[in-house]
Amino acid sequence: MVGSEVDHKYLGRYAKQTENVNPVLSAGLYKLLGLSTLLSRKLLRARKQRKLDPTRSTKSLDLYRHIIWMTREGLTILQTCVLPELSNYKDNNSLAELQVLALKMNASFLHIFVLFDHTYATKTHMVPQLALPENGTTITTPALTQYAYMAPTIEAFTKADQRAKQLLICSHPLRLSVKLEWSAFTYDCTRDPATSRMIAKKAVDEAFNSSEPMEDEAFEDAME
Repeated sequence: MVGSEVDHKYLGRYAKQTENVNPVLSAGLYKLLGLSTLLSRKLLRARKQRKLDPTRSTKSLDLYRHIIWMTREGLTILQTCVLPELSNYKDNNSLAELQVLALKMNASFLHIFVLFDHTYATKTHMVPQLALPENGTTITTPALTQYAYMAPTIEAFTKADQRAKQLLICSHPLRLSVKLEWSAFTYDCTRDPATSRMIAKKAVDEAFNSSEPMEDEAFEDAME
C-alpha cells in the first residue's frame, strides 16, 4: 500500500532528479513523499487496531477518517501535479520507473478508499475525483457517488500492471510492488484469496525465472 520503503526510495530519487528540469513535477513528488510517509504510519496503526464499530464515535473512527482525508489529498496532488506532467514524458524511458510508480500510487490511493471508507463502513462521503490521462480532464463519476470504488480501483491496478510489463523487467522492485499490492487488494477488498495467491505466485515465479541481470541494490529492494 502507499508508503512502502521501495515507493519512498523511488519518490525521493526522482524528486531530486527532476528538481532542475521540471520543478512542478519535483514539488509534487516531494509532497507525495511527505504525505505518504505520514500516511504509512497511520495505516500501520489502523491495521493493529481492533475491528471498527462504525455505529459510535471512537478513536479508531477518527483515525480512519483522517486516513481517508490524507488519501484524498494525496490523490489530488498526484492527479494535478504529477500525472499531467508525466504525460509529457510518455516516450522518455529515463522516467519509466516514475511512470509506473505514479500509476501504482494512483491505484494505491483508491485501494485505501475501498478499504477504509467502504469495507470498514466509515462512509465519509469524501468522493475523490478521477483524472483521465488521455485529455487531462477531471471528473467525478456517478458510480463513485454511489460508492463503487471497486471498478475504478481494479482498472487502476490493471493500468499500472500493464505499464509495468511494458517498461520494467519481471524482477524490477516496482513491478513486484504493483503485483504485491494488487494481490493485497484482491485479498482485502474483493474477498478472493485464490486470485490473490495466484497474482502473488505468478509475480514471484516470473521474477525468479527472469534472465535479465539485476544490480545488488535492485535485488535487495525486490526482496523487501
